[in-house]
Amino acid sequence: MNLLIQLKLIKMCRLLVLAIVLVHLVNCQDKENDIEESTPLVYEPSWTYECVPDEGCQRSDFPQPTLNRSMIFDSIDLCRTVCGRFGGIWPKPVTAALSMQTIKIHPNYLRFDLSNAPAETRKILAEMSQVATQNIISECEGNVTEVVEMPVIVHITVKTDNMNLTWQTDEQYRLDVQSKDTSVVVQVIAETVFGARHGLETLTHLISADKPDLSEQSKCGLRMVAGAKIWDKPVYPHRGFLLDTSRNFIPMDDIKRMIDGLATLKMNVFHWHVTDSHSFPLESRRVPQFTKYGAYSASEIYSSEEVRGLVEYALVRGVRILIEIDSPAHAGNGWQWGNEYGLGDLAVCVNEKPWRQLCIQPPCGQLNPANPAVYRVLRDLYRDIAETLTKPPLFHIGGDEVFFECWNSSNTILEYMQTKGYSRNVEGFINLWSEFHEKALNIWDEELAAIGETEKQPVLIWSSELTQAHRIQKHLDKKRYTIEVWEPLSSPLLIQLIRLGYNVISVPKDVWYLDHGFWGQTKYSNWRRMYAHTLPRDPNVLGGEVAMWTEYVDKEALDPRVFPRVASVAERLWSDPTTGASGAQPRLQRVRTRLVQRGLRADVLAPGWCAQHDTRCL
Repeated sequence: MNLLIQLKLIKMCRLLVLAIVLVHLVNCQDKENDIEESTPLVYEPSWTYECVPDEGCQRSDFPQPTLNRSMIFDSIDLCRTVCGRFGGIWPKPVTAALSMQTIKIHPNYLRFDLSNAPAETRKILAEMSQVATQNIISECEGNVTEVVEMPVIVHITVKTDNMNLTWQTDEQYRLDVQSKDTSVVVQVIAETVFGARHGLETLTHLISADKPDLSEQSKCGLRMVAGAKIWDKPVYPHRGFLLDTSRNFIPMDDIKRMIDGLATLKMNVFHWHVTDSHSFPLESRRVPQFTKYGAYSASEIYSSEEVRGLVEYALVRGVRILIEIDSPAHAGNGWQWGNEYGLGDLAVCVNEKPWRQLCIQPPCGQLNPANPAVYRVLRDLYRDIAETLTKPPLFHIGGDEVFFECWNSSNTILEYMQTKGYSRNVEGFINLWSEFHEKALNIWDEELAAIGETEKQPVLIWSSELTQAHRIQKHLDKKRYTIEVWEPLSSPLLIQLIRLGYNVISVPKDVWYLDHGFWGQTKYSNWRRMYAHTLPRDPNVLGGEVAMWTEYVDKEALDPRVFPRVASVAERLWSDPTTGASGAQPRLQRVRTRLVQRGLRADVLAPGWCAQHDTRCL
């Protein structure tokens, strides 16, 4: 073959290869165009969730449209609302039978019938109903776009006109939901308005938003469990949450948000540790010097009007405000004005240094029990508080961590002790401490009588050296004092006090403190550990509290530090379940989203994958 023919063949091969490459490129380009046309510009997850027996709600293996099956849902919240024996109800009720079917509703067609409630109760029941309605609307972040003309009639029956929230209040309720072709009929039956409120709260737990998870679409509807029969009542009458607002000031709006969360969980006591040696932010109309000398700033004060408003706000949500004025220790800033006003030292060791020699934590300060003016000032303060709280008022007098070296440093106090025949030793200071509480309690009783509360009311006091089993009966009357025991789990004091016949409230610092304070090792108890702790079943055990001290917390960190961990204690105190934390986790996940929808910045419980696969991360 000559050279010319060879060159022609090479040229033809090159042209053939070029043609093949061009065809391949065109085909690839066509495929890319096909992919672009078939792929949405915005990716929207289309996971579905299935209620699997004994496993809870499980995310689908692949993104897919909702299948035409009854137990497949677009959102995990809706799945959890009907999945399992108790659905999304928290705390766990005594008995419950829930339909696994749901029905579409809209709040515009929600009506409350109060004709079977005493006339005296209808105002607060109407307010409770309004709160429930707003909580239902919050499932759609305040905007329920899918209108369904299905009437939902809630008939509320309350048998008594008693509107006092106490340890004796009957909080049980019955809830019945029946769906018909043209309407949904709900019956809430309770002895008191507070039982009815709990029934309304549970009703909101039977409702969920109806929209795909993580979707950017703005439309949102509501679905409600089509049928339910529930009977419920709490195990313990005192289900409390303590918030310290002295170490760091917490604004009133944030406190009200805490109340909203407590109501969601059926907790019924807000223990307000409002003052301490650090600051005195509580306004007293009769003693304005407290805030003048004790507030961090003019904007960090709780006015009398605000406090009254908070008491009313909480009552509508089934929560009792328990104000604590810590004394005789933990009393410094706010008490240092006595000499300027001719009353002498109302408190000693105030802001003294070095603090380690005179108090448990800085700043120091303890009331001066040798000064009669202290009791006159306390009388005015107590009268302000008695007039503010609901009737009958529940009051916490503090009473812990008296540091004897502080009193021992005051010549005035030592001279007074000598006149009383008190030795300058531990028992002598114990006697002085006991005398203070006796006088303070008498003043409280007298001020209650002055406003028409003739029956003597119990008061709370912290456990301390004064409440140790070998000496408490000499100093504190078991008919008057309820002991709030904050010792660690290893302490025998709780059981000892029960055996001595004292009413107790338990708040073990190494498990139900949400942090463990400025002094010593700070511990973080996760919700499972808090849930696992049980209280003795004894008539003298009124209940318990979870405590949020604020050495390390202000409004910025408050919500995630408190919620949803406090929910674990709420179920322990309401239901005292025999099942473990593992079975509770799917319902607690639903609680967490419910709290978030209601405006609380609740912390997460687990990684997102675990939250979409119940029981798979246990």
